[in-house]
Amino acid sequence: MQTLKSRIYACRHLILIAFLSILSHFYVLWRFIMPEDRKDKVFMTGANDGLEQMLPMQLYLYEQFREGTWFYDMDFGLGGDFYTDLAYYYSTNIIYYMNIIFVRTGELIMGFDPSTIDFWAQNAFFISILKSFLIIYFTYRFLGSIGVRPVPAILGGFIFAASPTYFRFTIFWSFFSDVFIWLPLTLWALELLIRKRKPGLFVFAVAVTLINNFYFAYYQLIIALIYLVVRLIFIRKGDLPRTETLKLAIPSALLGAGISAAAFFHAVRGFLNNDDREYEVDVPLFEDLGWQDNIFYENYLVIILFLAVQALFTRQLYDRYFYRLFAILTIIFMLFTLSPYIDMFFNGFQQPQKRWHYMLVFFHAVLIAQYLSRFREIGARQYLMSLIPVYVIMAVSIYLKGEMVVWVPLIPVIHVVGLVLLTGSKRQLASGIYAALIVIFTMMVSASHTNTQIYHDGITDRNHLFYINSNHYASDRQEYSIEEIKGLKAPEQKIDYKVREQDNTPMYMDFSGTSIYSSIIDGNIIDFYYNELKVNIRYESISRYSSFQTRSNLFSLFNVDYMMRQDEAYGIPSKFTPILSDGTYTVYENEAPLPFIRYASEVYDPDDLVHPLHREHAMLQGAVTEALAPTAAPEPPENRLDEVGVETENAAYTDGILEVGEAGGGLNFNFDAFAGMPEDTDVYIEMHVELIEPEKRFTINVDGYPNERLFASSKYRTYADDLLYRVELKDSVPITFPEGRYAVDIQGIYTEDYEVLEQESLEQDPEYTVEAHANSYEVELAEPRAGIASVPIIYRDGMTVSGNVSGELKSFRTNYLMTGFETVEEDRIITFSYSPPYYWLTLAISILSILASLIYLDVFSLRRRLGPKRK
Repeated sequence: MQTLKSRIYACRHLILIAFLSILSHFYVLWRFIMPEDRKDKVFMTGANDGLEQMLPMQLYLYEQFREGTWFYDMDFGLGGDFYTDLAYYYSTNIIYYMNIIFVRTGELIMGFDPSTIDFWAQNAFFISILKSFLIIYFTYRFLGSIGVRPVPAILGGFIFAASPTYFRFTIFWSFFSDVFIWLPLTLWALELLIRKRKPGLFVFAVAVTLINNFYFAYYQLIIALIYLVVRLIFIRKGDLPRTETLKLAIPSALLGAGISAAAFFHAVRGFLNNDDREYEVDVPLFEDLGWQDNIFYENYLVIILFLAVQALFTRQLYDRYFYRLFAILTIIFMLFTLSPYIDMFFNGFQQPQKRWHYMLVFFHAVLIAQYLSRFREIGARQYLMSLIPVYVIMAVSIYLKGEMVVWVPLIPVIHVVGLVLLTGSKRQLASGIYAALIVIFTMMVSASHTNTQIYHDGITDRNHLFYINSNHYASDRQEYSIEEIKGLKAPEQKIDYKVREQDNTPMYMDFSGTSIYSSIIDGNIIDFYYNELKVNIRYESISRYSSFQTRSNLFSLFNVDYMMRQDEAYGIPSKFTPILSDGTYTVYENEAPLPFIRYASEVYDPDDLVHPLHREHAMLQGAVTEALAPTAAPEPPENRLDEVGVETENAAYTDGILEVGEAGGGLNFNFDAFAGMPEDTDVYIEMHVELIEPEKRFTINVDGYPNERLFASSKYRTYADDLLYRVELKDSVPITFPEGRYAVDIQGIYTEDYEVLEQESLEQDPEYTVEAHANSYEVELAEPRAGIASVPIIYRDGMTVSGNVSGELKSFRTNYLMTGFETVEEDRIITFSYSPPYYWLTLAISILSILASLIYLDVFSLRRRLGPKRK
């Protein structure tokens, strides 16, 4: 009978949790469902990273996994290991895997169409509600393990799941808020281990945390260690002895880590292979605080509910162990918000990032839940005394902000009901009203924050259904033109196109492009763009690369033979000519294409090459690699700076300092000395540019090419200030700057007539066909040929090249990014396949760790059942 009753209560609690999970999304659902105009249907994804990264990556990975492609794709930017590089996002994300199982089921049974961004934008609501359910449930279970009654425990989970921080994380970077699930799960698992000698859930919690996201696993490691150390130092009655706790915790953690190896190891490799430049900005010890930094009122990230303030000032509850613990943690983490050094610490001692605040939200939610659970133990006098700091903080906050937030009038109503609950006779009714008011208040705080801090004009004018089907993102006309190009090109040829700043356009328009926007990019690609070849991307960012700055040599080398631009677009490479136009978009074709597989007659040492043009010519004429002995050294290009006249316009240029006036100005380069050169000759201007003052974003306009540069303290600066600009040869070329003071050093002027490219393009191509398979690429030659060859398949450690007769061939990195190999006469079919280094080893470790965990838990469970009972 008791068991049946317990099950009924548990079922009721699950229903309540499910209801609150949906209710917490009331505001965002209302903003999407209620408006009739598609322009007003705001979906739950931010207009910046949400549209540019989250949705395209979810769509792209779903397509890859559905096709059975697990690791490498030539269409992933220039090409690469999406499993490793996107582990920061979704490629190892357990919540995403749960989601795509539902999506695939819906596709097969209910006719879902997950090939559109519309679908993934709407799917965000479903997955967020699911996550909220798990957050509330795990928080409820943790709170129950530390003695909180069920309804207050559910309310505590709701306060955590419905917090402004959760919605900010979810809307802008959906995978961020997964950590809201793993934090209460981990602490619940620790409590089961410490108090009930049950390590199974801790093994699971460690494994899923490490698999889901390596970056937030670092945050989880910090807080789990803090919690465990506190629990070991301050032991409660009924806890295991310290040594016994450690004997359980350490092997359990190791087993969990072992289970995660096939995901965690490769995610960390991706992070370590990323560009490693340091953040070169002095960070102050304390924030320069303003009204918007008030964590009790209108903070852009976290709002501490007034109930936590009451709880902190309710002294008589401090005799409770967990109450005292979470009150102290709440106070400490509130103080942490004052210093950017804490932001740096939690971000791995890199640039300050405020991503640890979810911990503060959790601590204050746990404190509130305990406060509500023990509410009737509070005396009326103590209750009234705890209200004083609440109204002082609110009064000061309203004064500093200059206006009252919509949820403030509800505070005294809750206080009155709370007083009735403590002193009145109808406590059951008052208790229900009090709980309902707390739910309503939490929703109002979240909705108000979402409305003002997230759904502001800069976001809502883009994150709606009309926008993502417009030419600002993905219109029918754009997709039609892309399909036309796909009908013209060979499978291995690339298309250079992106919609404005949407560098992940190829991901959601399903074509092989040249651009990507991701926080994790293989460092070799970054080095290629910013250092070796100095490809000057229009929008400076360490997290992006795109196109080849209208440089014909590079387009041909990487088989980028088609380009689409709006008619008014700046800069078309010299060797591209228009072939199609619909009045808005023009398609260009490369007149100097190169074959996909190229055989080298010469080998060049990269250390012998001194300039980007030097390197381009070497790649065209042979193979640039450290893997083979060099056979030649090409002539470096001539620096013709002395032949060029440089004049100022609305600027003064003295001793390397360029001072530009209010209307903007800069330098004019006179190229009269180059008269008589071939018509399609280009000029390459090499210069060092740094803005000295003021600190701001600025644009270097190079003869109509706008190069957007970040302000000096930006977290996303490349620190690549040695710039190379390609311009068409004409009498005079201006380079202009906005008002400011700049350090400018003109390092060189070079001419390029593309004679080398034309000669290589006219060489007789080896006849071949290229076929893409799920996890490999195959080049079939009409006639076998021995020699040193290369293909523009981006080389990563783990790339394997094999011939149909000779088996595995010697492969290596060549031409900075490409895959080089040595063929033998017998091989007619060359196969390229890839798996991350040590993948099969780490997969074996994961499988063995799962088996070891099952044995460990089974034996441990048996010993626990047969061993002496603890008193």
